[in-house]
Amino acid sequence: MPRDAALCVKRMLTKLKKIYRVLSRTERAAFAASVAIAAVTSVILAGTVIGKVTKAVAARGGSYSEGVVGQPSFVNPVIASNDADKSLVRLLFSNVMDLSEKVEPEGEGRVWVLRLKENLAWHDGEELTSDDVLFTVRKIQDPDSRSPLFESWQGVRLERVSSREVRFNLGNPYVFFASNLKNLYVLPKHLYEHIPVANWRISEFNLKPVGSGPYVFDSYDTRPDGFITEYRIKPNGEYFDARPFISNITFRFYQNKDELIHAFNGGRIDGLAGIEMRELEQIGRPYGVEYFQLPNYYAVFFNQNQNIALKEREVRRALAAAVDRQKLVAEIFKGRAAVVTGPIPHDTDLARATIHASPASADAANEILEDAKWARGETGIRETRVRNSAIHLELTLTVPDVPFLVRTAEYLKSAWEEIGAAIHINLVPLEEVADPIIKNREYQMILFGNILNAGSDLYSFWHSSERFHPGLNLSLYHNDKVDGLIESIRQNFDVERAESLYRELQERIVEDFPAIFLYSPDYLYVTGKELKGMSPRLITEPADRFSNIADWHLKTKRVLK
Repeated sequence: MPRDAALCVKRMLTKLKKIYRVLSRTERAAFAASVAIAAVTSVILAGTVIGKVTKAVAARGGSYSEGVVGQPSFVNPVIASNDADKSLVRLLFSNVMDLSEKVEPEGEGRVWVLRLKENLAWHDGEELTSDDVLFTVRKIQDPDSRSPLFESWQGVRLERVSSREVRFNLGNPYVFFASNLKNLYVLPKHLYEHIPVANWRISEFNLKPVGSGPYVFDSYDTRPDGFITEYRIKPNGEYFDARPFISNITFRFYQNKDELIHAFNGGRIDGLAGIEMRELEQIGRPYGVEYFQLPNYYAVFFNQNQNIALKEREVRRALAAAVDRQKLVAEIFKGRAAVVTGPIPHDTDLARATIHASPASADAANEILEDAKWARGETGIRETRVRNSAIHLELTLTVPDVPFLVRTAEYLKSAWEEIGAAIHINLVPLEEVADPIIKNREYQMILFGNILNAGSDLYSFWHSSERFHPGLNLSLYHNDKVDGLIESIRQNFDVERAESLYRELQERIVEDFPAIFLYSPDYLYVTGKELKGMSPRLITEPADRFSNIADWHLKTKRVLK
């Protein structure tokens, strides 16, 4: 402070002291109150002014921990299969769409050209080139890798144009190929090329990966029995895109949901993903919830080869008519799910067709069965005659042992028994559903979910060529017209024409009643109040909650507007 100004302030304070000494006790109290009010008013005014001329923005710093049920095993984009692995892959690796400055189709979609950005590098400083992209795809295509992405890349031929450019030759146009590229997280060739692909599952790179993503592997801890308790990552200071704000992220792993929620309540973790609406009631601390949408749906798929009654379209139609989807969504998900009435659960640029199902009605279902000559027997169970033999409406529903699916199955059993069907529930441990039950199609009806890619390619789920393992056509559905529509959609880059094809495709599938489409639940992400920047949206799979990790932040600062 300049000397003259300091002297001026000193003189003013001296005068105030003299005035204060000559005041009475009452006057002194009034004077002190006035000064206090003036001080508070000044602070408020200053805050108001600051608020008008500045704004809060994300700032770097802070540590965040997420709780996960399960274990990371293969933090490797070629062989990652569980949610823990895929989540870490999203943070430690980059997909080719993000790595590229150009991705475009040529030759009516038969060829796709990709050009990488300049100066890309792996976490260890080595250059990232088109050779890494080629290596990654070829290892996915290698049967010995047993990659979950194997089917998506069959028939694709690769051509190295330069160190930054690759050509993908598809043979036929494929409008959804951009989804394949978005799901292609690149692996460093220089670290893996000398390891036999059959040995990748025992490589230490599976837990200490070298990637090119926004975060870098730091360390992990294990219990004496080998269970990984914590996995730590830190920002990649050389990341080619927006550097993340959060300084440290720790994943903590638990054996079940009860342990996970207990850890959140105890403040040992800051966030947890994938819990059900009913489990929110167990949370005992302040929290926020983000609701993501997934391009999935759950349905009851009919295997007509396993039960003669299911061969009749009117039986399948009656079973569908008895199901109140709105009630299921309200009671099981408290409204946090979308009712699904066709094979495409979400609106997309290529699929805006909507199927309007008739309201659920036991009376309508009973009328359908009566008209189809399914009469109630002495026990109340419906039956019909086929070549002088009585066929009873007795069905078995196979259900994975997942709480919300079990509750759904209990509702279906009650609704179907009301219209004269005898229903048996076959509850199966989740780990046994894929193999052997789905693999061998060992079910009459199965309550299960389909997860579509971002572009809603229905080939794997409804094309007749996918009726048997490893295909995912769980209804063993075969309709030549539907096959043709699916194939046409895959090759059609005209949005308006594709919408028309989708509309016809949905109508034909729904009219055949190969399944009863039920609902698409929201994906819940629970966090403490401190986390900001998460953006609820449609994501392809749960791991994609991290796709905007660069926006997540715990701290803020004020800057001029």
